[in-house]
Amino acid sequence: MSLEICKTGIPGFDDVVGGFFRGQLILVVGNAGSGKTTFAAKFIHEGIKTFNEPGLFISTYESKEEFLGYMKRLGLDFTEFEQVGLFRYIEMLSPTASDALMELSRKLTQNALELKAKRIVIDSITPFLALNPPAEVRAILHNALKSITRTLKATLLMTAEVPIGKSEIGVGVEEFVVDGIIKLKLEVPEAGAPRRILEVIKLRGQPMGRVAYEYEIGAPYGFRVITPGIIEEFEAAIDTSKKFSTGILELDEILNGGLIEGTSTLIIGPPGSGKTIFFLTLAAENVLKGKKVYYITFEEPKQQIIETLKFLNYNPEELAKKGLHIYSINPRVITIKSLNEVVYTLCSTGRNVIIILDGVTALEREFGMEFHRAIRDIIYRAKRTGSSILLSILKASIEIPEETLLSTMADNIIEFDLRKVNGRIVRSLAILKLRMTYTPTTTFEVRLEKGRLKIIPVHT
Repeated sequence: MSLEICKTGIPGFDDVVGGFFRGQLILVVGNAGSGKTTFAAKFIHEGIKTFNEPGLFISTYESKEEFLGYMKRLGLDFTEFEQVGLFRYIEMLSPTASDALMELSRKLTQNALELKAKRIVIDSITPFLALNPPAEVRAILHNALKSITRTLKATLLMTAEVPIGKSEIGVGVEEFVVDGIIKLKLEVPEAGAPRRILEVIKLRGQPMGRVAYEYEIGAPYGFRVITPGIIEEFEAAIDTSKKFSTGILELDEILNGGLIEGTSTLIIGPPGSGKTIFFLTLAAENVLKGKKVYYITFEEPKQQIIETLKFLNYNPEELAKKGLHIYSINPRVITIKSLNEVVYTLCSTGRNVIIILDGVTALEREFGMEFHRAIRDIIYRAKRTGSSILLSILKASIEIPEETLLSTMADNIIEFDLRKVNGRIVRSLAILKLRMTYTPTTTFEVRLEKGRLKIIPVHT
C-alpha cells in the first residue's frame, strides 16, 4: 500500500515532522488553553488556502460565530472559504446523551461526504469519551472514523483534554486506535517567559528523532512551530576588504579601516567601562554613513538610550530617519526562541546590516546554557546573511579573566576596563582577538572629549 503525504501547512511543523498521511487519525491533546483548537483550525485553514482541500470542523465547545471571530483575530479567516463551499462548521455543543457518539458518527459521515472533505476536525472528543463505555468508544473510533477517512482519503484530527496536573491522555482508549498523538503543553519556568511545547508522542509512518518543539500562537500565522537549527554546511558571506567604522577615528586607524563586515564582535567589560557609549557611537556614525543599524538593549529603557545619544551630541530623530532602530527588551518576558526569530528577521532586511545586542548578560542570567546555544545560532545566521553582529557582556576585570563560550564564537573581542590611578578613574581598551587580521598588543586609554570617544596608546 502506497502512503500519500498530507502536508499540514503549519509553519515549521512539516519541516520537523514531515506531515501526516492520508487516511490517518491524529489525536491532539493538551491542557485547556494550550492551543489545540488553533492547531486544528490552522490545519483546516492551510488545507483550503494552500492545497484547495475542503475542510470540515465539528465543535463541542464553540458556536460558529465564536469560532470564526476568534480565529480571524489570529489571522485565520474562514468566511470566504465557507461562502465558496470549501469549509463547513458543525455545532454539537455540550453533548450529554449516551448516544451522542453515534450522532457524531452520523453527522460526520453525512457532512464529510457532501463536502468531499479532505481534512476533518473533531474538537473535542473528550465529552463523548465521558458518556460511553470504553469498548463502545474504541469501536466507533476505529470503525466509523477510519471508514470515512479511508473512503475520502481524508486526514482526521481529534482534540482531547489532558486534565491539569495529570499526564495521561483522555480515558485510556483513544490512544490505541489513532495513528498519531500530538501533545501541546504550557511550561512556566521560574525565570523567563512561559514556553509552549509541542511533543510528538506517536506518529505512524514517520521517523522519530527529536520529538519536542516550541510553538507560538498569534496573528498573522495563527499557529507555528519554532524549528531548531537545520544541519547544513556553515557558510559565511564575508569579504575581508569591506569594513565598517567603530565610530572612533583612532581605533579605525589601528584596525586598518575598521571591523570586517559580516563578522561577530564581543565587547566585554565591567559596569561603567564605556560599552554602551561605544555601541551608540558606532551605531550613530554608521547610520550617518548610510548603513542600517539595529540596536537592542536588555538592560535600559529606550528613553535612556535616546538621552545618552543626546549626551553624545547626536540627534536621535535624525538618526531614526536615516536608519537607526532602537529596541528595549525585558529578558523576563521573552523566550530564547522568540529572540532568535527577532534577530533572524532583522538579518533578512538586507545585506551589510549591523545588529547590536547590548547587555546580553541579562539573558545569560535568565536562560543559562541555553543562552549560549541561542547566541551561536544567532551568530551563524548573521554570518550567512552578511550581517555584522556585536554583543556586550559584563566582566569583572582584565586581571581576573572569565571564561565564556561566547569567546570561541566571536571573531573579534574588545575589552573595556576601568581602574583607579592617582585618585582618578581611568578607562582603557584592549583588543584581545581579531580573526583574519593582525591583532595589536597595545593597551589604549579611553577618553570622552566633547561628546566623542578618543583612544590614546598607553606607553609602558
